[in-house]
Order: sequence, then C-alpha cells, then structure tokens
Amino acid sequence: MFFQLISRLSVAGILVVAAVIAPAFAGDVNLSWNPSSGATGYKVHSGGSAGNYGPFVDVGNVTQATYSGMADCAATYFAVTAHNTAGDSGFSNEVSSWPRPVLSGTSDAEAQRGDQLNLVITGMNFQPGASLQFSNPDIAINSMTIDACGQITSSITVGSSAAFGPTEISVVNPNGVTGTAAGLFSVVGDPLPNVPNLRRTDKK
Repeated sequence: MFFQLISRLSVAGILVVAAVIAPAFAGDVNLSWNPSSGATGYKVHSGGSAGNYGPFVDVGNVTQATYSGMADCAATYFAVTAHNTAGDSGFSNEVSSWPRPVLSGTSDAEAQRGDQLNLVITGMNFQPGASLQFSNPDIAINSMTIDACGQITSSITVGSSAAFGPTEISVVNPNGVTGTAAGLFSVVGDPLPNVPNLRRTDKK
C-alpha cells in the first residue's frame, strides 16, 4: 500500500519521485520511487526528524530498497537523491513512517458469545490515532484507548452469533501501516445456561 505522499522535484533536469510502501517487518520499511531520466544511481537518506538526515546509503541504479533498523515508537524520515556524472540531484519529497505495529499479547485469551470485556492488547509501535480491527465481524469495538506505544485498552462486545474460533487482531496506524496477529484471542462458546426462579412446590 503506497502512502499518498507523492510529489515531484526537478533539479538539474533530474526528476525524483519517492514513495513509501508499508513496512514488511517490524523495524523495516520498503521504499520505492519512480526512475529519473539520466540517473545512474540513487541514494537513500534517513533521519529522526523532518529534513534532518544522517549518512546516506547508495543503493545503486535501482528504484526500490529496504531500510532496516527503524527505531521503535518513533517516525523515521526518508528522502531520495539521484546522481550521475554531473553530480547529485536535490532531495525528493520527504516521507515518514513508524515501524509496523507488533501485537504480542492480550489480557484475555478467550471469551464467550455475549461477553463484554475490556481487552488489553500489548505489543509495540501503536501510534497515536491508530485504529483496531477484528477479523470476526461479530466482535464490536465499543471504545479504544492507546495507553502507550506498547498498550491498547479496548472495550469489546462478542456478538451472540460470533463464529467460534480464533480471530485475527489488527492495529492500523494513521498512515495505513498495519500489524496483524492471529491466535491471541478466540471465541470459545455460548454463555453457560442458568436456572432462573427456583421454587419449592411441596407446600400445601
């Protein structure tokens, strides 16, 4: 999924267009850009704040690369330059991303149909403004709070017709980067029956 952050910059006749694809793994991000006419190679620049880049990586004459080692719970900013015998272009447009969310545990591993509970989800890289999704459509999210970069608390209701079995849980950061985990939460059955209004019937 491409971020919608594509713009164009022309410097000395070289056109560079950069875009970010959602990270493939936690801590990694795939970068992709359109080829520049006359370019013989590209350099990827990254940094921890907008417009402030550290050492670049010369990735050769390719139009995509994977950047590894992103810091947890923080944005990394990227730009690309093209080069040839005349020198380097200016920076492309800048894009940024947090690492992919990672889900590692839940406070409750299972629930029954009809249950309403506060589910605490632990992990990493839960960005402010992220959303929560369950693959089981009959699990309703009543509310959600991002307590910290590594914790979400959500009030959920398991519907009376929710399918039994495990459900995938996904955290979607505001830029669309998604982390999904299976096997952390399951719907296991119907509520236990009860016997209401027991009475004695031997009275005369």
